[in-house]
Amino acid sequence: MNFAAKKLVLTLALAMTSLAALPAIAGEDDGFAPGGTAIDRHTEQFSNLKIVMDLKAESPASAGFGATVAARIMTHPGTQLVVIIEGPGISTFAKKNYLDHQGIVDNWVELAQKGVRIEFCGNSVRGAGLKPSDMIGLSEKNPAVVNSGAYPSLAHYESLGYNPIVTTLLEK
Repeated sequence: MNFAAKKLVLTLALAMTSLAALPAIAGEDDGFAPGGTAIDRHTEQFSNLKIVMDLKAESPASAGFGATVAARIMTHPGTQLVVIIEGPGISTFAKKNYLDHQGIVDNWVELAQKGVRIEFCGNSVRGAGLKPSDMIGLSEKNPAVVNSGAYPSLAHYESLGYNPIVTTLLEK
């Protein structure tokens, strides 16, 4: 066998060996998947998170999903969470709309009772034709606040060491 043929046989043998080892390298996956299987860390806990969440609520449904996100964040021990709710979904929290959105509001009440600080964007409240006195307080010990606006409030909390996250909930 000449040199070129030997080189071809060696290259093919190396390629076959590499292909045979691919599942072991890629997370022992049975089928083909780029990068194998993801590493499972979904139960990992972080301690002492300090977060300000800018919740851009377009509707009652997105305000409800925001409560789900906030509840998941609060599962981490020692978490301090401030949620600033802005956008048209702010009307979910108007006293006159409580019976229509009781389940969503009650989820936020539970979060407030667990120590989540909840603020309503004053500009969004006014934009919805509401006044601060029209809004639900959520908790006697930790009442919701109608602030002077989402962006100044976000900047304030960032200056206190809170890490910002923006939750923009997509509609269908």
